[in-house]
Order: sequence, then C-alpha cells, then structure tokens
Amino acid sequence: MPRHLTRRDFLGQASCAAVGSLGLLSTLLNLRMANSAAAQGLPVGEDYRALVCLFFAGGMDSYNLLVPSATSGTPYSNYVTTRGGVYDAVTNSDGLALPSSAILPLAAHASDPFGFGVHPRCANDADRSGITSLYGQGRLAFVANVGTLAERLTKTTYTNSTGKRPSGLYSHADQVRQWHTSVATDSRTIGWAGRAADLLHAGNTDARVSMNISISGNNTWQTGRSIFNYNISTSGSSLPSDYNSPYENPVVSTNSRAANRTAAIDNQLQQEYQNLLDHTFTQNFRDSIEASAAFRDAFNDTTLATTFPGDATYVYPAGLTSATDPARTLGQQFKAIVRTMKARKILGLRRQTFFLNYGGWDHHDEVINSMDRMVDVVNRCVAAYWAALGEIGLQNNVTLYTASDFARTLTSNGAGSDHAWGGNAFALGGAVNGGRVYGNYPDLALNSNAIVTSRGATLPTVSVDEYFAEFALWLGVSPGQLDSVLPRIRNFYTPSALGPLGLMRA
Repeated sequence: MPRHLTRRDFLGQASCAAVGSLGLLSTLLNLRMANSAAAQGLPVGEDYRALVCLFFAGGMDSYNLLVPSATSGTPYSNYVTTRGGVYDAVTNSDGLALPSSAILPLAAHASDPFGFGVHPRCANDADRSGITSLYGQGRLAFVANVGTLAERLTKTTYTNSTGKRPSGLYSHADQVRQWHTSVATDSRTIGWAGRAADLLHAGNTDARVSMNISISGNNTWQTGRSIFNYNISTSGSSLPSDYNSPYENPVVSTNSRAANRTAAIDNQLQQEYQNLLDHTFTQNFRDSIEASAAFRDAFNDTTLATTFPGDATYVYPAGLTSATDPARTLGQQFKAIVRTMKARKILGLRRQTFFLNYGGWDHHDEVINSMDRMVDVVNRCVAAYWAALGEIGLQNNVTLYTASDFARTLTSNGAGSDHAWGGNAFALGGAVNGGRVYGNYPDLALNSNAIVTSRGATLPTVSVDEYFAEFALWLGVSPGQLDSVLPRIRNFYTPSALGPLGLMRA
C-alpha cells in the first residue's frame, strides 16, 4: 500500500529529482493547464487560426526598413537630411540614410501619400522572393509609426507634459513589457496573447496542450491567468533530463543515471499525498509528462519538403554554408513552428499562438552594416516560412506580425542610433489586406509635428492597442470581450466586428 508522504518528504525528494526546478516548470507544467477561463465558442469545423509574433528585441531601426522612395521628392529629401546624409561605405560616413539607388520600391497603392520603398535586403538575390515580393502579392502590409501610447498625444501635449506618456518611455524593459501586455501606464505580468488564450483555449478539442507555444523561452506576451506558454526547441518538446517516459517507445536512455532518475520521479508520482498542493502538483506533473510525450510524437511525425536556413540542402547565398549562415538559428526556429502547426490535428488544436524572439537590434553603432546582415536573415527566413505554409496549406490560416521595443533615433550618434519611440512593423498572412501601408507615415523633417525630440524620436500615431486589436479579433476574440484582452483599447477605438485599421479580413 502506498505510504503517505509529508510535505517535507515530497519537497525533499522532488528537489533531488529536479521535479521542482524552474526549467521543468516552464517546459512541462505549462504544457498542461487547468482551463478556468470564461471560454468563447469557436465556429463549427476545423477553422484553424494561428498568430505568430516575431519580436525584434533591442529596438529595430525601422525607418531604414520602410522608407520614402527615391521618387517621393520632399519625403526622401527630409529623410536624408534628418539621418545626417547618405551612408558611404568608402568614407565610412556617419550618415544613416540609405542611398536612393539601393532602396527597393514597393508597388504603389491608391492610399499612398507618396512612394514607399524598403531596405535593399528585403528581396533574396537568387529569386527576389521575400518581403518585397509578398507585399506586391498583397500578402504583406506595413503599419507605419506604431508604438506604445497611454492616450492620444500631440507634439504640444508631449512637450508641455499635459498629456499622459507611457511609463519608462525609452527603457528596453518597460517598452518590451508594454508591447507584450498592451498596457502603457503600469507594470503588468499578464500578456495580451495570454488573456486571449484564457478565452479561446477551451475551443481546442484537446485541452491537454497549451495553445501558446514559444520557441524563445518564457515571455509575458503569452502569459495568461490560466494559460501559459509551453516552451519547445527546434527538435520539439523536452522531458526531464535522463527521464525515460513510460509514454515513449523506445525510451530515451537506458543508462544507470537515467534509470535511477526515472525511478525516483515515478516513485513520487505514484504516491498519495495528504496536502492538496502536493496532490495537485503531482497530478499536473503526471499529466504533463503524458502530454509532452504526445506532443513529441506528433512533432516527430511531421516532415517538410521546404528547406530553411540551417538545412544542409538549403540554397545558400554565395560564401555561406549551413555552418556559417547567420540565418540558421532563426530558420530552424521557423521550421519548428511550421512543423508544430502541421501537427495541429493530432494535438486537437484549432487556435494557437507562437512567440519567436530575434534579438540583437540595439545598434548604438554599426547600424548600417548590422541592419544589412540582419534584414537579410529576416527576409530569407520569412520567405522559407511562407513557402512552408503553402506546402501544408495554411497560408490563409496563419498571420505573422512583427514588433520591437521601439524604433531608433533618426539622427546619428556618430556611429549608430539610439532609443526612440514610434516605428514601422509588418504583418504577413492570407487574411492580411496587404500591398499597402497603414497608419500615417511621419514627416521626417526634424521640425515637423511628428518629431518630438531633437534626436528624432517620432510620436506614434497608431497605438499598439489598435495594432493588436486587428489580430485579436481575427483570432476569434469577440468585440464584446476585446476589453478583457486589451484593457486600454477604448482610449483609441470602440470595439466592433471591424478592426480599427482595416488591416485584417474577417
């Protein structure tokens, strides 16, 4: 007969077997979540929808991602002047503007106030695929000058402090948190995708597996009150180190260390505990191991014909290999996300979110050369990701959007750019009303009403709340419950079936 353990006995043994470690909690216990949210119903049928957040950590200089085209006249001239002139690789000048000959023009739209262009690395050299091509196909759209806001501001209300500013405006930590939570006035630990998952998760047919999947570790964006993110790697899910799951065949390892560790954990899971916390912890842990093994089995059954950076058979740009390509890590992370989507039916998932963090954008120096390398990485990975979605038939069911701490100052600091505010982002998907720029691209002259600091920080005209509302409504959050996902949304928009920007189709 199983003996009753005291709480001290349980915690002591759990510590020895690493059951109580933070890493284990993030990778296992978060996989199986008690669903206590007031769930929304989903339409009958598969109706799969997934939202991918590609976060550019560090603050992307996005006014060199989306720029006035060389044919725009005054907008391009203001851009060049404010950025300190055109960068010259020969003289290594301090200017941060892209040369007119390098900018890739975007297909014109009737709503454009002037011609737009993008960074020269937004098209692959081999086949010209990527961001520029997807924009021309109407699959990708830009959102101009989006950022954190507590309320609508003007240059006057910002300057004389009569308007409410976001807290920690130019701080990495504060601005990342606000982009994850959509709340610009105080510190929150619940993210807006987590709040959406609290509402939508029960619509999945198998509640064992969290709908929030992260390939970049724990994050605030996917943290809800009941639903949290489940962390995966490029090889799928993870079980405790040296643990041979009874739900896997064959077992992971047969060495003595694994056998001892497995026996210790299994012994704990088979006990009957008097304390409710211990009992609940053990039950959830047992269910989590089972669910993790199921996830791994489903993931391992998926394959893709599309090649990504990091694959040996990927066609690499001249001079690069799978070992030297800077895109290999991001490419393999995108590949794991698409493989997880492909396993959706086995896992019983109709709604999912994915978090992917690509860091290193805090370019206080070498912004031109760093952007050249990193935008190429993004472009090639996005192109492969989009092709893979086409392979599995999900281009119309998945939306990717980009975000970053903030944009960079328009003026040069002598070697790069510094922390600023409003910036440019893009969204990609079959449900995106693409081929146009949403929001108001600012006048980049330093004395314009759009620029609120002498260094060239732009005042956002699109709030993150409006940006996120487009995706929350598309994912399935009803207009009546949008306030519970985006607590400050009514400062900018009255919820309805139509999104505030018109970015997404129903």
